[in-house]
Amino acid sequence: MNEDIARMLLEKKAVVLNAKEPFTFVSGIRSPVYCDNRQMIAYPEERDNIVDAFINESQNCSFDIIAGTSTAGIPWASWISDKLNRPMAYIRGTKKEHGAGNQIEGADVDGKKVLIIEDLISTGGSSFSAVEAVREAGGSCVAVVAIFTYNFEKAGKIFKEGGCQLLTITNFSTLVNIAKNDGFLTDKELVLVLSWNKDPQKWGPNHGFPNAEKG
Repeated sequence: MNEDIARMLLEKKAVVLNAKEPFTFVSGIRSPVYCDNRQMIAYPEERDNIVDAFINESQNCSFDIIAGTSTAGIPWASWISDKLNRPMAYIRGTKKEHGAGNQIEGADVDGKKVLIIEDLISTGGSSFSAVEAVREAGGSCVAVVAIFTYNFEKAGKIFKEGGCQLLTITNFSTLVNIAKNDGFLTDKELVLVLSWNKDPQKWGPNHGFPNAEKG
């Protein structure tokens, strides 16, 4: 896994670690880790490095079209498709309720091999729905490539059972090791963060942070 990209995410605060005042996910789960890779589009040099890392990670994939997930995957797909001179599409979370009712815009994926670009993999559900959208439109997804993954077992299971390759530039375990070595986390905080990754649902209540009502 790419340690340089993990370090960039920490330095630019695209990934923030705070075991003392945990964040609250939309699901209500408390977390000592918060990832917002949209921060990285603000930094030209770093985003170029991430684009190159995307290309390197997918170099063994044969594809016709690059498709970004709406909305966070769209800028990355744009830069990658421009650099590789490939057609691009983007995939909405759901079909439009008006007009042509499209879920995929841009290049026609019917009969094509598609590489899907994501910024983050958490539980994997929303990312795999993009794979299903491509398949429904007549295309085949060769892989989903993301900047970062929390390494949740559930995500790996969804992609394995769904028959789609999941690739990531860097991941949770790489990032926390960098965070420990570079002084972003103390030994005690590292233990807390690692325990969250093993059981995110129970981590908050077990450490005095009750889960919130589901948003």
